[in-house]
Amino acid sequence: MLKSLILFLFPFWIFSTDDLSEKPDRVTVSFSKDQAIAHPFIGHGVQWSAYPHADAEDAEWGDLMTDDKWDLIYDRLDFINPKIVRVMDVASWRYFKGLDASSQAIVEYDNGEMRSLYKLLDYCQKNKIPVLLGEWGTPGFWEEPKTENGIHLANDDRWLDMIAQFVRHLIVEKGFDCIKYYNLVNEPNGNWASTDGDWEQWKEGYKEMADVFKKYELDQYISLAGPDGVVQWNHPTHPKKAGDWLYSTAEELDGITSVYDIHIYADQHLTSDGNLIDYLTPFAEAVRSSNKPIILGELGMKYTGELWKENQRRGQADNCAGPDDSNMFIYDYSYGLDMADAAVQSMLAGFGGAIAWHLDDAMHTVGDKGGKDQLKKWGMWNTLGEEICGDRSELELRPWSYTWTLMCNLFTPGVTMVRPDFDAATEDKDVRAVAAFDQKNFTAMLVNRSSEAKAYSITSDALDGSKTLYSYEYTDGERSVNSAGFPVPVEKKKWDAKTKKMDVMVQPNSAYFISTLKID
Repeated sequence: MLKSLILFLFPFWIFSTDDLSEKPDRVTVSFSKDQAIAHPFIGHGVQWSAYPHADAEDAEWGDLMTDDKWDLIYDRLDFINPKIVRVMDVASWRYFKGLDASSQAIVEYDNGEMRSLYKLLDYCQKNKIPVLLGEWGTPGFWEEPKTENGIHLANDDRWLDMIAQFVRHLIVEKGFDCIKYYNLVNEPNGNWASTDGDWEQWKEGYKEMADVFKKYELDQYISLAGPDGVVQWNHPTHPKKAGDWLYSTAEELDGITSVYDIHIYADQHLTSDGNLIDYLTPFAEAVRSSNKPIILGELGMKYTGELWKENQRRGQADNCAGPDDSNMFIYDYSYGLDMADAAVQSMLAGFGGAIAWHLDDAMHTVGDKGGKDQLKKWGMWNTLGEEICGDRSELELRPWSYTWTLMCNLFTPGVTMVRPDFDAATEDKDVRAVAAFDQKNFTAMLVNRSSEAKAYSITSDALDGSKTLYSYEYTDGERSVNSAGFPVPVEKKKWDAKTKKMDVMVQPNSAYFISTLKID
């Protein structure tokens, strides 16, 4: 398994001098305002948790998240520049300390676990990053053994009330008004969720959560995001299908929902074959009339067939990975291309952003029981790789951090997405493209899944032709990076003053970005 990636620093970017105009296979790709995708866009982001196994002296791993560790994460996030952060937690990990003699919740905010959460929120507040906050499930779901009078249901008034008080503490008392949205139960349609796929239980709790936020006058700060269901998996006993959770939320709960979100873990057929667009489009269309954004609350890759077998083999050979809930291809170039391709296809389908699962291997373990040999390996790096795995190289950036940094930086909130129009005799099913513009900036992106380079002339009526643009390339091999390992421009480019076009070459199995935005 590839444990490290050698990245090459290109000290200079230059004006492009390549003349590709004579290539016989050149295709013009136009991004016209007439092809705009009429869905709100809020941007791409990351899943970031407050390190529940290493956040305090009595945590499973002890208090390993030192100030130096946090500073490293902050520095890297400065480059990634996420436009939304999803923070999921469990009440008993932070502030819920059990039930009193009257079976009412005991809460405490003055502890190391809360201080760890504050550190995470400090960064989001300072950088004005909207936070999607939530809990994985009810406190009783995590009890061992479970108590008869515990908080087991999503519509338990005790849970909803203490959530509201917790949110009030964070937003009103601590000043974290970066918290904008709330998830009630992660993937509630699953049999692994505290709701065990019970739609009626979750719906009642969701509606009551909105009422309790209003009761505490929190509705001026925070609103609900839902249903947060994973749409590829149908519960074996409950009759409601996975996709119907989204459709029913749109039909029955639109009045209290600000952002629609679903989860997807795409396989190689959905992604590299370009089928994800058609798969996601019905969900976006279902909420179009609401004029509210729909996002992928979790986006990752899960492969099938021989790739699944290889993933298991790698996971079992890794002394830290939980092979049943890790993607060992995060070390490979291909994962970065898959994540970029999936994000492009989600935007073409009408989604307003995607939250990558997840930032850092040090955040979660299988079952969140703290097993050092059961890390959920999906991250861009492992902050505690040396401490937990005995491998300092785990701290190195993985290839997919490159493309996700570009996705976060170059597609900014509020832009209008544009579908491409290829001037070609036949459709090229190996290529996906999308563009985005607002009053100031323009970005276009092409993903080439073929084994051949593709020559294009890009044109658009959404950009002032006098503006300078910067190109970025995710290719297998040398990549243009800064001293921290994050992407910087490869070239500085201009529109052709006569043709109003720009000639580009997209390398085999690569992602190409051209933007008025310059990443330093």
